[in-house]
Amino acid sequence: MPQFDFNTVFSRIKDLDLKASFRKIGAFLMPFSSVLGIDIGTTTIKIVELEQSGGEVSLKNYGMIENFGHLERENAAIQSSGLKIVDEMTAVLLRELLKQMGPTTKEAVFSLPAFSSFVTTMDLPNISEKEFKSAIPYEARQYVPIPLSEVVLDWKVLRPIPGSTPNRIQVLLVAVSQDVVNKYYRIAELSGLKLKALELESISMARAVVPSDPTPTVVVDVGSRATSISIVDERDVRMTHDIDTAGNDLTMAIARGMNLSPVKAEEIKKNYGIASIQSYQYLPGLMTPLIDSIVSEIQKTSKRYLEKTKREVKRVVLCGGGVIPPGVKEYFERELKMPTELADPFSNLSYSSDLEPALKLVKPQFSSSIGSGLKLFVQT
Repeated sequence: MPQFDFNTVFSRIKDLDLKASFRKIGAFLMPFSSVLGIDIGTTTIKIVELEQSGGEVSLKNYGMIENFGHLERENAAIQSSGLKIVDEMTAVLLRELLKQMGPTTKEAVFSLPAFSSFVTTMDLPNISEKEFKSAIPYEARQYVPIPLSEVVLDWKVLRPIPGSTPNRIQVLLVAVSQDVVNKYYRIAELSGLKLKALELESISMARAVVPSDPTPTVVVDVGSRATSISIVDERDVRMTHDIDTAGNDLTMAIARGMNLSPVKAEEIKKNYGIASIQSYQYLPGLMTPLIDSIVSEIQKTSKRYLEKTKREVKRVVLCGGGVIPPGVKEYFERELKMPTELADPFSNLSYSSDLEPALKLVKPQFSSSIGSGLKLFVQT
C-alpha cells in the first residue's frame, strides 16, 4: 500500500441493497434521525453527521482528513480523474477519521465526483409515469457512450423553467459505471458503514448551497485535481462541465516558479493566495493564468446555457478548497462581472455559534458532504 501523509480536522459537537438501481433509495428516505454525509475527494475526505429533530436539521459532528502525500507522489492520491479510487487505502483513511470523530450512526450517503459519472439532460414528451419509466432506458442508449449493462442509471425530472416548451419535460440523466458503484460499496463495507445512497456531487452541492433560490446560478467546485462547473436553475442542476485545471495546478505553478517543494508551495498558496505582498510578489503572476482558464470555461458554459434556454446566469457560488486562498473569490468576481460568493453549506443547519471561527475557514469544502447528508432529510 502506498505511504501517505495526512492531517485531520474534526469536531465532536455533543456527547438495502442498492446494487441494481438508485431508484430503490426512495423506500429508505423517511426513518432516519441522523446520517453521515461523506465526500471522498481526490486528496481529502470530508464527513458531516447531521441530525433531524422537529423539522430542523442540526450539525452534530464533522471532520476532514487531507492526504498531503499526493503533492510528492502521484500514486498517493485517494483517487484520480481517471475514475480510479483505491478502496483499501481510502477505507484506512475513512476509518481513521471516523475513529477520531466517533459518530453515533453508521448510516451514510456518499457523493460521487463528477468525473466518475456521465451526465446529460434529455428532452422528453410529457408522458405518463408508467410510460416514462419504460422510456428512460431506451432513451438513455442514445446518450450513454457505454453499454447500459455496465452502468447504474439514475434520473430526475427537472422543474419547468420560464419559457420552457409546453408538454415537454427535461430529465437529468446520470450514468455511473457499475465498477465505480461496487468500489463505493466496498469502501463502505471496509469502513463499517451502511451505505444508503450514492449521489452525484453537483446535485449534492446544489442542495446545500442553492437550496431555495431559483436564480440561474453557476456553482464552481475547484478541487485538487479537477474543477466542476454546474448550472443550477430553479434549484435543479441543468448542465455540468468538468476540467482538469484545479488547485494542485496552482500549487505546482508556485513550486516551479519559486523553486520550492510542493508542500511549501501549498502552504504559501493557502496563506497568501493571489494577494501581492513584498515577500511573495510573484504569486499573482504565477496563479492568475490558471485561474483565467477556469474563468474562461465558466464563461463558455454560461454562454451555452444562455443559447440553449435564453436564461442568463446571474451569480456565482464557489466551492472547494481551491477557492479559499486570499483574493481568489474577489478575482473570480472581477473577471466574471457577476455577484460571487463563497459557498456556505452550513447556513441552513443549526449549530453552536462557538464553532463559527473554525468553520469559517473550511465552509466551501463541505458543500458536497452536507448536501449528500441532506438527501435523506430534504425532498428536492
